[in-house]
Amino acid sequence: MDSTPSPQTVTRRTARPLRAGLLLAAGALAAAGCGSIPATGAGGGTPGPARTIGGTPLPVTPASPVTPSASASASAAPVPVCSPEGVALTVGEANAAMGLRVMTVRLTNCGTRPYSLKGHPAVRVLDAERAPLAVTVKRGSAGIATLENFDAVPAPLILQPQEYAESQLVWRNTVTAGDKGPDDGRFLDIAPIPGRPRLTVPAHLDLGTTGRLGVAPWTKPAV
Repeated sequence: MDSTPSPQTVTRRTARPLRAGLLLAAGALAAAGCGSIPATGAGGGTPGPARTIGGTPLPVTPASPVTPSASASASAAPVPVCSPEGVALTVGEANAAMGLRVMTVRLTNCGTRPYSLKGHPAVRVLDAERAPLAVTVKRGSAGIATLENFDAVPAPLILQPQEYAESQLVWRNTVTAGDKGPDDGRFLDIAPIPGRPRLTVPAHLDLGTTGRLGVAPWTKPAV
């Protein structure tokens, strides 16, 4: 009698150990999977369960909070106030060069009718308590420096609504020995021209001990 096994018998005998091997492999993978659980919410979502090694939980580090930038948290510059006369004043920071300071003053027609100007603004310098400082204010460069635009002949100006004119202030911050301390201006009290209502705006003028300020005439900047 032929003792050679039939193909079906070989297939059945081979299938049993194959299935047993697959079951053992699946059990090993399941056992490995029990050791760690992936966190969810990568990139800012809610952290998943804590991962473990050998049954000891590992801490889950939450996503770092977003901190606002300095520029976003910085307070915006104050909006100029339109006076009952229909004008608003703003001042720029002083440009400094070898102790010489030049500051721009801008007057904007924020009203609904034309606004006329001619000449120089009437300027007073105030301290932090808004008390006037003993500063001599002169029209033109006042001998402080040679500046042609300060000594130009004023021209009449008509500002239409939303148009503006500019003047400039010049001083030196020289400090000399003596009993008098340096003048530290913190506000400007300005009438667009003498006799008109005055406006007060914040401004820093480090006048030293010179006690002198020059004022340029109003001009209409070229567009």
